[in-house]
Amino acid sequence: MTPRPRFSNEDGVFILIKNMKHDHYFYNCSKEYIDAIDSTLYGEIAEVISRLPKRKTQTEINNDLFWLLTSRGWSFDTLSGVSGTPPPEIKVADVSKPEMKQKNDRSLCRTSTTLDASWHCDFAKSYDSKLVHIEAQFGKVESMFKDFCGFRIARFEKRLTLGIEIVLCEPSKYFSHRRKSIGGMAYFDIAKNTLPATGLECPIWLIGIKE
Repeated sequence: MTPRPRFSNEDGVFILIKNMKHDHYFYNCSKEYIDAIDSTLYGEIAEVISRLPKRKTQTEINNDLFWLLTSRGWSFDTLSGVSGTPPPEIKVADVSKPEMKQKNDRSLCRTSTTLDASWHCDFAKSYDSKLVHIEAQFGKVESMFKDFCGFRIARFEKRLTLGIEIVLCEPSKYFSHRRKSIGGMAYFDIAKNTLPATGLECPIWLIGIKE
């Protein structure tokens, strides 16, 4: 379903909010596999992506994802860069940073419980003991492969049921106003084309945000 356009009223001026769409790729999994984890999971993530407005910086996208996911019960790794309240454009009401901090179970985000390393994914949620990790990667390609390694470790320890990697489809297009500052950023096609070559055995749902 195509999301309806939304409007923001700033200083009495209505501004059209452009919502994001997405591409996806199932690596060692399928929509049926995701539905078997929980019947609401696929729709929940698709809804979160559809509610993302166009932003000027990676920090703003991460902030939107934080509020959209935590308001739906996802635990998180850090509050760094998070606004005190949700941005009005994403229509998340009646939540606050202290409330999210109180509800948070950061232990779900641990990549490993056996290695002596403090390594956490961005977001996590358990569905009847079926653990799902989310990494939102708007940094370098190398960081994306670190995310994949984290999924592999958690899967090796028989803890992780699904890893979700969120990237941009075309960073140079999305951030066309500052292309010089985003060189080497992770993007959808490079992840899709290289995942099969990695030989990873863990199920990964790759999502690419696009306009």
